[in-house]
Amino acid sequence: MKRLGPRPFRRLTLVLSIGVLLCGCAEQRIRESAQGQMRAGRYEDAVRSLQEGLDKYPDSAILRAGVLEARTEAVSRVVNDATLARAQGRFDEAEKILQRGLALYPGNPRLESLLSSLDTERRQRASLAEAEALFAQRNLAAATKVVSESLKSNPRQPELLALQRRIEVEQRQTQFKSSQRSLAETRPISLDFRDANLRSVLDLVSRNSGINFILDKDIRPDTRITVFLRSAKVEDAIDLITSTYQLSKKVIDDQTVLIYPNTPEKQREHQEQLVKVFYLSNGDAKGAAVFLKSMLKIREPFVDERSNMLSLRESQENIQLAERLITLFDTSEPEVLLEVEVIEINTTRLTELGVNFPNTFSLTLLPPGTDTGLNLANIRGITRDRIGLTIGGVTVNLNRTTGDYNTLASPRIRVKSREKARVLVGDKIPLITSTTGTGGFVSDSVNYIDVGLKLDVEPTVYLDDDVSIKLGLEVSSLGNVVKTASGTQAYQIGTRNANTTLRLRDGETQLLAGLISTQDRNDARKLPGLGDLPVAGRLFSSQRDDNQRTELVLSITPHIVRNVRRPEVSEGELWVGTEAVPRLRQVGGIAVASEDLPSRQPASPGGAQDTAQTSPSKAVEPAGPTAQWVGAGEVKVGETLTATLNLQTPQALRGVPVRVAYSKDKLELLGIEEGDLFRQGGAPTSFTKAIEASVGQATAGVLRNQLSGATGQGSFVVLKFKALAAGPAEIAVRSLDPIGLAGPVPKPATLPVLQVQVR
Repeated sequence: MKRLGPRPFRRLTLVLSIGVLLCGCAEQRIRESAQGQMRAGRYEDAVRSLQEGLDKYPDSAILRAGVLEARTEAVSRVVNDATLARAQGRFDEAEKILQRGLALYPGNPRLESLLSSLDTERRQRASLAEAEALFAQRNLAAATKVVSESLKSNPRQPELLALQRRIEVEQRQTQFKSSQRSLAETRPISLDFRDANLRSVLDLVSRNSGINFILDKDIRPDTRITVFLRSAKVEDAIDLITSTYQLSKKVIDDQTVLIYPNTPEKQREHQEQLVKVFYLSNGDAKGAAVFLKSMLKIREPFVDERSNMLSLRESQENIQLAERLITLFDTSEPEVLLEVEVIEINTTRLTELGVNFPNTFSLTLLPPGTDTGLNLANIRGITRDRIGLTIGGVTVNLNRTTGDYNTLASPRIRVKSREKARVLVGDKIPLITSTTGTGGFVSDSVNYIDVGLKLDVEPTVYLDDDVSIKLGLEVSSLGNVVKTASGTQAYQIGTRNANTTLRLRDGETQLLAGLISTQDRNDARKLPGLGDLPVAGRLFSSQRDDNQRTELVLSITPHIVRNVRRPEVSEGELWVGTEAVPRLRQVGGIAVASEDLPSRQPASPGGAQDTAQTSPSKAVEPAGPTAQWVGAGEVKVGETLTATLNLQTPQALRGVPVRVAYSKDKLELLGIEEGDLFRQGGAPTSFTKAIEASVGQATAGVLRNQLSGATGQGSFVVLKFKALAAGPAEIAVRSLDPIGLAGPVPKPATLPVLQVQVR
């Protein structure tokens, strides 16, 4: 083999280097070109260019990494575009985008999963349209089945979930109305029976009032009753008869009543059971369970301490009573803000005047001039020249020092009623204790003591806005260091304490003072004899007068942040029927209100007789709420329009669900907010909302958490729209179902429509 010389070898090396450099530049140009195609959205061209470059340069790490990066980025962008199109309801476009991504990255699991979920979304959209049509036809059972079956494919589809909630609200409203069963007969009845058979009395009442009676098989056939009533309600008359003769009734429908013996076995057999779950916000679930058991004859409630939940399984009457009692029990705890100011006033007066003469002198033996020290030889012949004398100097004291300064601490503490709070402003001083064990082993332990300002408070807030405060104050300071025989250091602590209990009004300020510490110290340094002279003695003495006075002042002001609301008479006073038959009653119990009845019939003349009389009366239908839109009738494109739905109701309403439709091509619904009508008296509410932009509809619902109602006029919901295109538009209420406290409430006679012109 022929060896290359130095010069040909260098030329070959240069040629190879240039080739490698050109190859690297070509790979970089391919990758940069692909990145530009990616930025332009040409994902296929970018991946194709990189793949062709990799085929040409199979060993290129730059191109191999570029292919992987381009595919990953292309899939990410495809997913984002498909998700956006899917959210806007453009399913065909979303499918094309995903298919485009699969062409770039065949078999990608993320893209295949999105395609599958897209098919599910299409089916759910079809089910949603079907369920909406059934809901509009008030076929709630069929709509529920369609929604439930469709949610099995994707349990989190938002529009189906929103429709499901609307159906549940509608079903609950319907069930609530049907559960408030009362007899249709409203005419008064007069009964005059003495020792009559129960079956005969009920038969006569049935023929004159149209009420059907079903008697339990265990009612004794020889039961006899005596009753004298004039112009009483039929239902009240039946209640009086059943409660007096140890019977109970169950209203089957508006014309049928079941009568059965009032025994625990029969109650379990005929009473409808209801499960009610209470989530307490402030009160303790265990305490609520004890409270309900002591007030009502109920089974042991289930308590979940983790979620502070209480669950009951009782009759409807007991559940209604429990709701009212839980509303009274689950109240927020009072809180108070304490403004505390602690001032320590130190006054110092120091006077030091006079002359300090030397009060000592010392004599020292000196060695001879050639010696460096004393010894037995050179102490002989000591003369006055070999005795040294040391006398201190004379000092004139002219000192006057005064000082007045305050040490101020001003914490602000927010604390619950009957809870303790503590404030420490100071230092933690370490105390080191050494322990010597066997074998000379020494171990140190460190304990800390608090030095400074320590304040302990425990307030109690009362309904009349008074605050009782248990107060503990301690101010300590570090004194001298004390050393033990073993060398361990300890500290002398000076302290002052005050403990008291005071009661203040909200915003009232109280000063606590008088913790005074006074120290007077007088020192004098005098020459014996001369310093005791009457006047001239001041020239031969020095006087030091030190006066220190410390006073501690505490100022405290309570500000109630939240207090317990005193319940009104209608909330805190409940008529709950008898112990045998507990149920929520009107004021006065089973007594009949005279204003609810027409004019009474005159009593029949003569003695005792068996009669049953009814007189016709016209039932007065209570007035329902009225709704009205408040908003601008004209808006420009791009501007925001606020439409407020106002309600005026003469009856107490606990809540209202509403469904609103709007022109989706002209308006875009930005949001829904709750009004102030149902927040009367500061009552907490639950507010739900759902926007269906694809069909131009929205639903909202408000429910007071307390078992109380709102009356009068106020805003119900507030809707905010953005104008999209010019032309006429409308915002219409499609349904509005008020929820009353004691029974069904008539719906508004007309549903309002707001006409809007978009310019």
